[in-house]
Amino acid sequence: SMGFMSSFLPIVVGFKYFATPVNQWSEYIIKRTRPILMVQDQKAVTWFYEGLPPGESIPYHAWLPPMSFMLMFMLIFSFLSICLMVLFRKQWIEKERLVYPLTILPLEMVKKKDGGGRLPALFKDKLFWLAFGLVFVFYLSNWISHKLTGTSMISLSGNISLFRKSVSFSLNPHFAIMGLAYLVPRSVSLSLWLFHVLFTVQSGFLSLSGFKLPGMNDPYGGRSIVTTFEGAGGMLMLVIALFWRARKHLSDCCRKAFGRSDIDDSGEMLSYRTAVFGSLISFLIMTGLMRYFGMPWFTSFTFMFFTVIVFIGLSRIVCQAGLPATRAQCIPPVYTSYLLPPNIVTPQGYLAMGLQYSWAADIRSSIMASTGHTLKICEETEIPMKLVFAGIITAIVVSYISSAWMHIYSGYTVGTLNASIKGSGGPWFFGDGMSRLVANLVIPNMTTPITRDIIVSRYIFMAIGAFVMGCLMLLHSKFLWWPVHYIGFPIAETLPLRQWWFAIFLAWLIKGLILKFGGHNVYKKSVSFFLGIILSNTVWTVVEVVLNLIDKAKLG
Repeated sequence: SMGFMSSFLPIVVGFKYFATPVNQWSEYIIKRTRPILMVQDQKAVTWFYEGLPPGESIPYHAWLPPMSFMLMFMLIFSFLSICLMVLFRKQWIEKERLVYPLTILPLEMVKKKDGGGRLPALFKDKLFWLAFGLVFVFYLSNWISHKLTGTSMISLSGNISLFRKSVSFSLNPHFAIMGLAYLVPRSVSLSLWLFHVLFTVQSGFLSLSGFKLPGMNDPYGGRSIVTTFEGAGGMLMLVIALFWRARKHLSDCCRKAFGRSDIDDSGEMLSYRTAVFGSLISFLIMTGLMRYFGMPWFTSFTFMFFTVIVFIGLSRIVCQAGLPATRAQCIPPVYTSYLLPPNIVTPQGYLAMGLQYSWAADIRSSIMASTGHTLKICEETEIPMKLVFAGIITAIVVSYISSAWMHIYSGYTVGTLNASIKGSGGPWFFGDGMSRLVANLVIPNMTTPITRDIIVSRYIFMAIGAFVMGCLMLLHSKFLWWPVHYIGFPIAETLPLRQWWFAIFLAWLIKGLILKFGGHNVYKKSVSFFLGIILSNTVWTVVEVVLNLIDKAKLG
């Protein structure tokens, strides 16, 4: 819902509902977009925003063409994602031995002591239940206080504004993030919060000095164009390094696909032959679909190239840093728009890239990262991987259909204008927010070509980011005394880290104090406490939904 459906549906119907002669959306967007990508029935569009008139039924048939097309689209991209993770599995899990922090809690919840017993060992740990109880009581107390008085009893969040309020630091000790950050190596957690602080300070100095690169700073990136493309260079360097480290294994996989290697793939989710050819064929089909959207062939190829770069990089960051969600500092449409000459992209190409914001922009989680963690759990629990593949595909289809139905049904039942999320600038997802965002990016690029100075300036700072990232990776690999990991650099100024950096800092600080004054044995015992924090946060999320439903039913 968050990563795709809530962004896709407003594009499918939002342009038609909010189009006016003033904004010229009809001329620049609706008439140039293939009919299968939008709901064509004007009544279905209007009722979605204003609610279903009495006596009318929900026009599901009007949604079938765009929803069916995008389901096919997402299944192809999901298969590409799964194939790529199968190819990287052995390198990341067996050779580099990544921790995969997000898998620690579920694995501990099914792990039993050597002596056996009905309950997993974790559920017999007093520290685990102490943490679980403290966090749960905190959330429950605040919920009750909010229902009775309208305010939370205890608020732990805050902000610090710097550089004449041009930038700010969020001070939110998010419990689940703190628990997850406690499980990662301190060099990784240090990387996440330190680079966020450094990038934020840099943006503050840039704002005070008035330094600004030509052109606009696209959304979903850093606070400035400079930091957006520094992150872009860092992400590109990260993925190049990932392919370089795995070059021998990937070469063996490719030779296995052509019957020229005896590398064992019997325990993989897909055979290496299927993974290699599946990746290539899916990539080519996706490139063709981008051409169908309206991109020229070379632009389509470039867009898909950077899409693979971004999703592999984010998957690696999630698998290594344990962030439950993350976002690229430079997303595929931005890479492609500013790194190709404008005469290659074409106005129709800019429109096609704008339509991809529904799935390639607000990337909180992805099938690629989820598959990476699934493969890790299968490895640890000896679950047959080939059986899991059908489960993954089934989960994708079920979640897609259920999310689509929930959004469409809710829209026609109450009218999405009555249920829009209010944010800066007015209603967001189901107001004109998402449609306006895409239009404000697409139309200027269609009407005013991107100039040479805009492109060159971004290449310069992307090169700076790649150089800094390369130096960080070299220092980390060559010098044991170097304390800072490089993994946080490519996402340092993204929204998730702005919200979570303080919780990561607290976990880094607490872990350091425990290791220094208590030693490794005390640290091992303390892990269950932070696992209790994570599970309590998850359980409370479910309980809160139930309590709110009960409260709403009573009010009704």
